[in-house]
Amino acid sequence: MSNVLAPFIKWGDCKSHCKDRVDSLELQVLDPQTFETQYSTNVRVLHKDNGEWIEKILPLKSHESPNSSLLNEWNKYERKDLLHKDKHFKIETCLDVSKNGRPIRRFKMVF
Repeated sequence: MSNVLAPFIKWGDCKSHCKDRVDSLELQVLDPQTFETQYSTNVRVLHKDNGEWIEKILPLKSHESPNSSLLNEWNKYERKDLLHKDKHFKIETCLDVSKNGRPIRRFKMVF
């Protein structure tokens, strides 16, 4: 078995700074179980990219970032039994400003 991972979803590709025009990623769960890499906590998903479903790694939380909102959302919906193999969902995201004036990425999972 190969140790090569699928490509990662890159949050830097999501450029929206407007809560009214968020970036939206259409995803499907491949495996709801999170796993760790050297840099982040992740899950395996299919990402609909230009009409084609491609296996990718969804980073839920970077180990270097205090922003755990997407990981918290994932865990919340997993406890509600909404995240299982083949489940379709969307992540809406945009860049915003935190309470202390620093840039922060906001996430919302939509079913």
